[in-house]
Amino acid sequence: MHLVKWFRKNMTKLMAIFVILIMVAFVMPSLLNQLAKPRMGGDGSAMWLYGKDKEITINDIRQATAELAVLRGLYVNEFLIRQQDLRLIFLGRLLFPEPDGAARLSDAIKNVSFRSQFYISFSKIDDFFAQTRGRSELFWILLKSEAKRAGCAVFPEQAGEILSRLISQVTNNQMDAATAVNRICSANNMTDQQGLAAFADVLSIIIYSKVVSDVENVTEPQLENVFARLKEKINAEFVPFRAEDFLSKVSEPDETQITAQFEKYKNYLPGEIADDNPYGFGYKFGPRVSLDYIIVKLEDVKKLVAMPTEEDAENYYQLHLDEFTQQVATDANDPNSGTVVRQRSYAEVAAIIKDILYTQKVRSQSMKILGRAVEQAEADFESLDFEKASTEEFKSKAGDYGTSAQVASKEYNIKIYTGRTALLSAGEIQSNKYLGSLLMAGRSRIPVGFARLVFAVKELGDEASKLGPFDTPMPKMYVSVGPLTDAAGSIAAMVRVVETANSAASESIGLNYQKNLPEIAESAETEEKTFVLRDVVAKDCKRFETMKIARKTAEEFLGTAKKQSWDAALQKVNASYGKKDDTKTDKKTFEMQTWNDRNRVLQTDIEMTKMKVSDMPGTKNVINESIIYAGLVDVFYKQFENMQVTKEELPVIIEFKPRLSCYAVKSLTCASGTTGEYEQIRQQLAFQQDYVDSQSIAIEHFMPDNILKRLNLRPAQPVQEPNKPAGPNNLNGENQ
Repeated sequence: MHLVKWFRKNMTKLMAIFVILIMVAFVMPSLLNQLAKPRMGGDGSAMWLYGKDKEITINDIRQATAELAVLRGLYVNEFLIRQQDLRLIFLGRLLFPEPDGAARLSDAIKNVSFRSQFYISFSKIDDFFAQTRGRSELFWILLKSEAKRAGCAVFPEQAGEILSRLISQVTNNQMDAATAVNRICSANNMTDQQGLAAFADVLSIIIYSKVVSDVENVTEPQLENVFARLKEKINAEFVPFRAEDFLSKVSEPDETQITAQFEKYKNYLPGEIADDNPYGFGYKFGPRVSLDYIIVKLEDVKKLVAMPTEEDAENYYQLHLDEFTQQVATDANDPNSGTVVRQRSYAEVAAIIKDILYTQKVRSQSMKILGRAVEQAEADFESLDFEKASTEEFKSKAGDYGTSAQVASKEYNIKIYTGRTALLSAGEIQSNKYLGSLLMAGRSRIPVGFARLVFAVKELGDEASKLGPFDTPMPKMYVSVGPLTDAAGSIAAMVRVVETANSAASESIGLNYQKNLPEIAESAETEEKTFVLRDVVAKDCKRFETMKIARKTAEEFLGTAKKQSWDAALQKVNASYGKKDDTKTDKKTFEMQTWNDRNRVLQTDIEMTKMKVSDMPGTKNVINESIIYAGLVDVFYKQFENMQVTKEELPVIIEFKPRLSCYAVKSLTCASGTTGEYEQIRQQLAFQQDYVDSQSIAIEHFMPDNILKRLNLRPAQPVQEPNKPAGPNNLNGENQ
């Protein structure tokens, strides 16, 4: 929708509404005071119940508000958020929600979780922030009660000592703790003892959270797995023989073979390994979307934009002086001297400023062009209620993208690329150099990837990707999303989802389609423009047959290597079976490969990968590849163990079906840690694993919905909507 056009059309109505709102603003404070009073009874009337029959009254809420205000004044909010312990950070977010910093905090937790290998998915972090939009006073009351019931208590004297150190730390010894407590408590009509008791309650909640998250004892098998991951190393030299390299050696399969192959594996997704599908064949389709797109090249937009003037650059400099400073030594000849802030002159930064302004102008112009390009296509949306309109209503009102884009193309004299793709998987979209590179910024510093964005439409149901509370809003079908830009800054685009399909097996082996992906610039890279299911199945039939040839060739290769040398064997096999164009490059079809200190991949590593990427569309291949790689390393490791028992000597052949490959192995050694090494670092490993486990459990303990369920929070009076559960988002209607 185009807001400026809509505002102009409805200006009279809007002015009337604005006048009413201004009038309401004068009476709103007294009105809110009246509404804040309970409808029945006095301030001691129960508003909420929790536990068995414990009550929360309006007085309790007021007291909690005052206590939290005192704690904020004593810098407790800053203390909690600045810690390296997620338990304290989550508690700080619950008690002291900061709308302006929420997105940054979410990003920071995601980064820490990823780097530290915590068992916390990004979607779980999104859930936490989405649920922390209710009244912090209620969470404060509930968490205090829970800690006290568990017997976790801190004496005021202990709390006072800790608070004194905290205030000194936060203020760099610029404030006396006793003075701060007295001043803050007086401002909130509380005694110093009450303020100190509130801080003691914070410490009690922290202690209880540590008790809860530390109850899981690290087991011996866990430690042994961690030790194995650190110490088990595989070293190998081998030559791979891939079925893919022998496709030209077999004839095309007949129709009977192709049909049988399709029927056997049509209900498997590609790469899905199973006992009855060791090769990972699969012809089932995952979720797919069809897209309309409008794209402009920013190089073309630049031709329409004038360079910023000297006056523009100087004005920007004067308005953003803080951006152009640097730390310089007070004494250039003394490397140990202190530093001072120096203002950089305009002459020093003029070129930088002009680049900034030019980039902004190009971006602004591209947004105007794209906005104009979709304007006609969405003109009829003005009659719809965006929140209530159905997909069919949007579809009936949506205009043609191509026709609409032509208007902008003529008006701005610029080439605009438009089209509609076929139903495509996330993988097909991500592999496209244009669509796959698009990003959209939300409130988070982490932009949303294009595939994750377009696969978030509700029509995909449980297979839709999940967007977080700080990402861009969930898209609607037939409604434009954008502007989007690529990381390289080469294109800008608007897109809309026009069709969806959930996971399903193909009804026919005859399925084929043109992908209709955007083609903007000539490229040396070739991209498959057509998908033909029959060709995919036929190629898999050939790959299955060539596994026999790969095995036979590997055996012949080893025979030559034993009689002559590995170099001679490589020369011979490349001459006989190597690809013809290999002579044009240094790379040969068959080459010696080396593993140096490869770690064995544990099941816990695979589960971690699944958890980290499970929320992102198109990552099924990443998970499958992780499983296959782990299996390959494991096969080599087991081969080494078997050789130790059977006394079999190298070289040997290892067959690995998931990669449709055989490996002629020249050398293979596996190093593992000793019992002495294990005992030496056992305590350290236990501490590290305990830390990871406790941090991972913290988010479940402080998840708002979990708190409400644990404490059984419920309205004191029957609600009018019995099917609507009491939750943190409908406690008082607050938003981020």
